[in-house]
Parts: sequence; structure tokens; C-alpha cells
Amino acid sequence: MNSTRPLRVQAVCDGISTGLAADEVWITLPNGIMFRLWPGHEREKCIVAELPFEADEPGSCSVFVLKPGGANLFRLNAERHLLDAG
Repeated sequence: MNSTRPLRVQAVCDGISTGLAADEVWITLPNGIMFRLWPGHEREKCIVAELPFEADEPGSCSVFVLKPGGANLFRLNAERHLLDAG
């Protein structure tokens, strides 16, 4: 993705913050599912979260799970589910 205004990302590890400019951000969760964040069509207003289409296991798919949190927060998780073959 090519852009004149890249995303600004702050990565924090052990309290040390490192900033960088990025066209997209790839995140791998502890369960091994990777997803990417990138600016949507309305670059100033939204971010798109995308899961890879190809599944690691035949008959499975990855899905986002949004759970409400307090105030203006929500939890974003990605899970892998086996599709019912019967």
C-alpha cells in the first residue's frame, strides 16, 4: 500500500517506546493468528483490520471477535474455528 501520509505507530516493550511510520501494521497474536491494520478508503477516519484469507488447517477459518469493554474500549481478538463438515 502506497501512501503520502503513513500511519504513525508506537511500539512499546518493557516501557520503552519506539515510533515509526508504516503503510500497514502486521500483528501476530499469541494464538499464532496474524492480522494486519491499514488505512481504509477514508484515510483520516478509519483503520481496516484484515485477517489472512488462507487457513492454516483445511476446514478452518479465522474470525474477529469484538467484546465491549469499559467506557470507549473494546477488545479485538482473532480466533480460528473449524467449519462443520456435516
